[in-house]
Amino acid sequence: MSLKIGKIIFLSLVLGAFAFCFSVQAEDVPFAGVVNSDNINVRADATVGSAIICTLSKSAKIEVVSEMYGWYKIRLPDSAPSYVKKSFLECDVKCVSAKVTHEHVNIRSGPGESYWIVGSLNKDTIVNVLGESQGWYRIVPAHESYGWISNKFVSHPNDLLKPSVITADQATNNPFVLEGIVQPYGIVLWRKATHKLLTLDKGVYLLKGNKKGLDALIGRKVRVSGKLFGPAGSPNPIMEVSKVEALN
Repeated sequence: MSLKIGKIIFLSLVLGAFAFCFSVQAEDVPFAGVVNSDNINVRADATVGSAIICTLSKSAKIEVVSEMYGWYKIRLPDSAPSYVKKSFLECDVKCVSAKVTHEHVNIRSGPGESYWIVGSLNKDTIVNVLGESQGWYRIVPAHESYGWISNKFVSHPNDLLKPSVITADQATNNPFVLEGIVQPYGIVLWRKATHKLLTLDKGVYLLKGNKKGLDALIGRKVRVSGKLFGPAGSPNPIMEVSKVEALN
């Protein structure tokens, strides 16, 4: 094999690995997340130096639509300031709602063109008007309005599951028996397990066994027997499955 062909193959493998990693990351979004700390900034861009649009309190629910470099892109909450220039809207009699009169109208984070663009509106879209300021209408954030939040301040639904901790007794009590719901473990490089078991007390165990057989049981309640691996105190121990029985 020539050096040139070898380089082409190597580059193809590297590019394939990058594409694989990005595709894996994309599988996690969109999702409904929960803010895990108080007074968390929602920013206009995925950097700490960008403008702050609003802040969120702990336990606030958000809709994550994408992820980039440690930041989540989210739909703006109702509390976020959103402004549209008056000349682009046609109000009803009481100006409680208004119709967009132009295509691709920018939504900004404040009443002026120096503020960040947080979304856009198409012609004939109806928006709810909250007030007026300096020739701009403040509106309820439209569906296509976005901000950014550091992903360390957002809990994924899977993060809310209680990790399982293997005890010294469990480590020596093999075969071990568990009941729970089989779920796919996800696509990750060099994984040691193919599936996970969510137990009734919201514990998480990683399953290593016949992939085809476990695939057929995804979403079902099962009783699993096998051997646990991992030192005492380790979270999410791996179980090498010797027997699995469907319970529903």
